[in-house]
Amino acid sequence: MTKEKIGLQITTFILKIVLVFFLVALAFIIGAMIGYGVLGDGDPFTVFEKDTWVHIFSYFTKPTIVN
Repeated sequence: MTKEKIGLQITTFILKIVLVFFLVALAFIIGAMIGYGVLGDGDPFTVFEKDTWVHIFSYFTKPTIVN
């Protein structure tokens, strides 16, 4: 194999990895917009506000009271 062919294979592999990360991020954003806007009856673009994420993560960080 020549150096050019190996370099092309490495570049192709890296581009595939970047494409997968991009598609995962895009799916997350679209899913969050659909979940918050359509299923949650809110404005889909509100999902990009910081206060929305603070509210969502507060459910995970609240201390639980055990009696």
